[in-house]
Amino acid sequence: MILTLIFAPVLLSQTGRTGIDCKSLVMRSEVTVIDEVQPEEGEKYRRPPMVAYEVQDNGDVRKLRLVRHSGSKELDEKLLSTAVQWKYQTRLGCAALKVRLAGGPIPNEAAALKMAEPELLRLYGAIVIASERPLTAWLWGEIWVVSETLHCGKGSNSTDCVGGVATAHLSKSDGRVVEIFHTE
Repeated sequence: MILTLIFAPVLLSQTGRTGIDCKSLVMRSEVTVIDEVQPEEGEKYRRPPMVAYEVQDNGDVRKLRLVRHSGSKELDEKLLSTAVQWKYQTRLGCAALKVRLAGGPIPNEAAALKMAEPELLRLYGAIVIASERPLTAWLWGEIWVVSETLHCGKGSNSTDCVGGVATAHLSKSDGRVVEIFHTE
């Protein structure tokens, strides 16, 4: 059996965002392919591996570690050696941002919601997320867009909208967090 993992970043822009948003991430790396991995004798592929890391203010990936093994030592090692080369958009003056990359495809809306919610809670906090529920997810090309709901004043026709909503863009093919931001 030959296992292949592909990590293809997608650059998405959000109009109306100005200045530096220290909780937003945009991956800038080129397409990453890890291929021709065959489990060694006695190994069995169980699931896609998962890594966790911090994105520094200059966009570099640091403190990379494997948090879920695939069952193939070679595949896990190749993912780590590839992920350390990933680069995100610069966020000068911002603190390091922790990321967990859930490997594996996102097959449907329910899975997209389940994968995005913990990241949104961690970044923006339970109070903000609770005030912006319900979360919705839709597929835009190969990207799952998970967004919260903007509540505008009283009544369904109100245009009195204050604030914005937390949004996550996840890769359908591998579950990678492509971008996370909060609109204004």
